[in-house]
Amino acid sequence: MRTKTDALRGRAADVLRGRAADAVRGRAGDATVVVAGVCLLLVLLHGSGTLLTAFTARAGLSVAPSALGVPFALPGLRATPLGATDWSWQLCENFAALLLVAVAAARMRRHVRRRPDAGRGRRLLAGWTALIAGAAAAGVWRGMVAARMVEAGLWGWLLLPLAGALFGALWGLALGWLPGAAVLAAKRPPLTAPRAPEAS
Repeated sequence: MRTKTDALRGRAADVLRGRAADAVRGRAGDATVVVAGVCLLLVLLHGSGTLLTAFTARAGLSVAPSALGVPFALPGLRATPLGATDWSWQLCENFAALLLVAVAAARMRRHVRRRPDAGRGRRLLAGWTALIAGAAAAGVWRGMVAARMVEAGLWGWLLLPLAGALFGALWGLALGWLPGAAVLAAKRPPLTAPRAPEAS
């Protein structure tokens, strides 16, 4: 037979478990929002025609893989088509940009849920790999879009998404320090459980 003290202890343990779970969810939300925000900023910057033109003018070799149909850099999120491109291409590019943000946020959320007390190095690496994963996923989509637009054969449908994932991951590797550094700079809420109420 349970005593009144046992019942209070059980209730206090349930409250502690619920509050600790809420703290982990809050921590996951903070890091996820930071990574999603940085990735959204990156795809918005890649959607700027002025910045894109200035970058390609100074780093011309970076556009060389695009001559073979490999998607360039990160997808750009913009409201209107760029240059001579049409709306279908722009909508596909916007979807790729949102896919990048969603995959990066999901990757960061998974990391924080599995390792809520990760050190600074692991958090930096998690933010970095979040952009790599998001850019690779967006690269697969952009490669499939490119294969469809050029009416590629079987090899084109296989190689363009693969090349898109590879070059997307390379761009994520080059720029992944930005979300990683943002996760480090974000204030981490403490993961402390409240004290149990004393039984009377």
